[in-house]
Amino acid sequence: MSSPKSAKSPKSPNSPHSPESTPLAGAPAADTAADAIEADTAEVDSAYAESSRATDTESLRSSILQYKWEHGRRYHSSHKDAYWAPNDDRQQEAEDLVHAMHRIILDGKLYLAPIREDPHNVLDLGCGTGIWAIDFADEHPSAQVIGVDLSPIQPNFVPPNCRFEVDDVNNDWTYAVDHFDFIHVRSLTGCVPDFVEFHNKVMKHLKPGGWVEQVEMSGLALSDDGTVKPGSALARWWDIFMKVGDIIGKDFKGCEVARESIEAAGFVDVREHAIKLPIGTWPKDKKLKQWGAWNRMFLMEGLEGFAIKGLVSVLQWSYEEAQLYLSDMRKELMDPHIHAYPYVRVVNGRKPEASKSEA
Repeated sequence: MSSPKSAKSPKSPNSPHSPESTPLAGAPAADTAADAIEADTAEVDSAYAESSRATDTESLRSSILQYKWEHGRRYHSSHKDAYWAPNDDRQQEAEDLVHAMHRIILDGKLYLAPIREDPHNVLDLGCGTGIWAIDFADEHPSAQVIGVDLSPIQPNFVPPNCRFEVDDVNNDWTYAVDHFDFIHVRSLTGCVPDFVEFHNKVMKHLKPGGWVEQVEMSGLALSDDGTVKPGSALARWWDIFMKVGDIIGKDFKGCEVARESIEAAGFVDVREHAIKLPIGTWPKDKKLKQWGAWNRMFLMEGLEGFAIKGLVSVLQWSYEEAQLYLSDMRKELMDPHIHAYPYVRVVNGRKPEASKSEA
């Protein structure tokens, strides 16, 4: 089993994200032409090929380690219906790739929330391989960092101020109220039934004045020039996962509802950073070209893991039908003439100082 890569990703120049954005009730629309990403008319892939190459588990019950296999991929056996993605080595590689990509698009930062310089108690929900929690613990020796995930796939050798727990974030939390200085949430799209209810729990367990930050990538592929065609594999991805979410009772619009959910839970000073993240090296801007290379590499690595269980086990496609669709997706992801991008949204908010949590 591969271990997360705890080495820091190189810092990038300032990210072209917007500090303010309005909440969206449903699927987002493309931006105006003034905000459109300009495509590079030259051959885009050759110059950037190189950039795309780019716990404490002692108390866990043995049943947690009894993984199950479906469609050639390995899944956790505990809470088997709580998450739709596998936990095998291939998917862990994809998670570590997306962590490196997030650090690049956030200028090398682990978060954007203006937290205190010496945080004491930090919670990372849906920690995956644990790489964010490990990096945060390394950079903040004052903090005791807890990472929570459904699978015990985190490494044994971690900083002394970092530990991991196996649990479903949708269960009742056993942490003390008013306890954490910072709660970090990333990539919980499709894992939570109700994000308002989820952030009510976050509010309860944060200290007054503490911060929450949620980072999500949308499943909706957009283009500013109409190159994402209706009915294409990329366009169908959104509709597919809306259907999967309706059936399993989980919200796949985490990116679209993060801000409104955090605001509805009572957080103040809420800020949203909406970032267009290209797929592939088609943008003319060199920084966006690099981002697109990372994003395409991540999507190509994780594509089957994201989709195969939802397509076959939930929507009842045949395995062959699912693989044909994924083949079409890969072709479109690699097509330099399709100028696609999803949004990444980073939303943070502060618990009011006067807030009183109920025990």
